Amino acid sequence: MGLPEALQELDEFEATFLRLARFFETPGKESFDLGFLYRHLDNDWLEFALELITDFFREETYLIQKPTYSLIKDGSDYYSLTQFAEELSKRGLRYDRQKLNLYFERGKVPQPDLVVGGVKYWSKKTVRIYGDQEESRLKKTTI
Repeated sequence: MGLPEALQELDEFEATFLRLARFFETPGKESFDLGFLYRHLDNDWLEFALELITDFFREETYLIQKPTYSLIKDGSDYYSLTQFAEELSKRGLRYDRQKLNLYFERGKVPQPDLVVGGVKYWSKKTVRIYGDQEESRLKKTTI
């Protein structure tokens, strides 16, 4: 079944995401009209689609090699120093803000992915990778 036939079986909401997915699969061959987002999505779904597009261009292409633009808000993909320490603590690693800051000053914590107004932020991915490394390191020292 080709795209036109598949689109006929979907509502406009579903068709919008199918078109977007096809663009992600073959961006050089498929095009995507942002007007579909405006006409068929709203609220959380519109925000989700825009986040998918942003992630696609950051992570899946080489078009944005060093991203600098980001909106930091509650529930975002970035953690402040305090939130970074809290995430590590949730994993059973004994970190608080003070300890993490000390480790950062000693160069043991990765550089922030983003600095806004002098405030450091780390991406969820960076926090996850660092947490994995710390868990692995601690397992080696207890053996």
